[in-house]
Amino acid sequence: MNEAFPSKPLHPRWVLVVGFMLPSGGQLLNRMPQRAITFLFFAVLFGWVSMNLIPASVCAARAYPAWRCFMVQHAGLFFIWMVAAMDAYQGARIRRAEFDFSSGKEITSQNRPAQS
Repeated sequence: MNEAFPSKPLHPRWVLVVGFMLPSGGQLLNRMPQRAITFLFFAVLFGWVSMNLIPASVCAARAYPAWRCFMVQHAGLFFIWMVAAMDAYQGARIRRAEFDFSSGKEITSQNRPAQS
């Protein structure tokens, strides 16, 4: 990649949408493959741990519906997935702001980030 003319980063909302749809997809769009692999590893690890901590017999004994049992058994996976999506969005916002600042783009009320 030519550093003199960096390409415009994707809009942070697109990164957030992809991050919610695919685990570690947002990090890949942010061009951070090592971070994506790390999040994916921990999502699989925590998913495996939470699945083995809550066996199906516990869900059957408590008469949980199937969707609730699935969510409880995979809670670790979903937690890391959501953390990865938020991390990708934050990284995309920072990259976009740095790009806009370096290109001399003025901040107006249309492109100003929401105050939080």
